[in-house]
Amino acid sequence: MRRLTALPISLLAALIGVVWPLHAPGQPVLGVADAVAGIVGHVRWPGGARAVQLCVSNTSLHAADLGRLHEEVPPGRLLPVRTLPAGTELPGGCDAIYLGSGPGAEAALPRLAGLPVVTIGEGAAFCSRGGMFCLVPRDSTPGVRLELNLDIVARSGLKVHPQVLRLGQPRAEGGGS
Repeated sequence: MRRLTALPISLLAALIGVVWPLHAPGQPVLGVADAVAGIVGHVRWPGGARAVQLCVSNTSLHAADLGRLHEEVPPGRLLPVRTLPAGTELPGGCDAIYLGSGPGAEAALPRLAGLPVVTIGEGAAFCSRGGMFCLVPRDSTPGVRLELNLDIVARSGLKVHPQVLRLGQPRAEGGGS
C-alpha cells in the first residue's frame, strides 16, 4: 500500500481551483464537512457527471454537519445526505460514504473494496486498513489534513483530480501521522 500525506486541504483548494467551495469567507480553518465536500467535489464516477449520494454513519461526531452539506454545495451536485444507522448493512446507491472512526468503520471497508465508492474516515489508521481518504486532526492548528490510499483509489475505478494525488509525499515506513 502506498499512502500519501497531503498538504492542508485549504492549500489543495488554492492549487487546483475550487469545484465546490471548501469554506465560506469569514469561516474558520477547514473542518471535516468542508474537507468532505472538497473530496467529493474532485472525484468523477464512471458514467459521467451526476448528482452524488453521500451516506454518513450516524455514529460519527460529524454526522449533523455532514447532513447539511447538500444545502451548501451548488444545486444538483449532491443529493440529500443519507444517514446510516449503526450496525446496519451498507445500502446500495451510496457514491461516497463517511464512516468516521472505530471498529464499525473499518469493518465496512472489505465490502466496499474495488467498488466505485469513495470511503472517507477519521485518523491515519483508516487508510492503513483500506479506507480511501483519511481526515487526520492537525497537531498544532485547528482543522484536518488529508491522507489518501493510492492503492484503494486505483482499484475503485474512480477518477480523482490529479492535483489531489500529487500534493502528498510518501510517508516514511512506520512514520506516524
